[in-house]
Amino acid sequence: MTLKESTVRAGAALEAGDLDALARALAERRKAFQAGERPAPDVYQSGQQLLRALLEYQQSLAYESARLGQIRRYVEGPPEKMGTS
Repeated sequence: MTLKESTVRAGAALEAGDLDALARALAERRKAFQAGERPAPDVYQSGQQLLRALLEYQQSLAYESARLGQIRRYVEGPPEKMGTS
């Protein structure tokens, strides 16, 4: 698979939320780099966009994880008050 193909597949997988396909596409992208392929300017730009999208996705997951933690604490009930008799 070429660098361009793997970059396109990685973007599509990320957009679809398919983390297994994303991992495969990124592995193929790494193989293309290791084989000596160098990105054309458009592929380089696509790779930069993919990187930004991955970072945004990571931030989104961190936010959702924090929200789930808040929900879990709410469901578990309020903390006991300290110092009351």
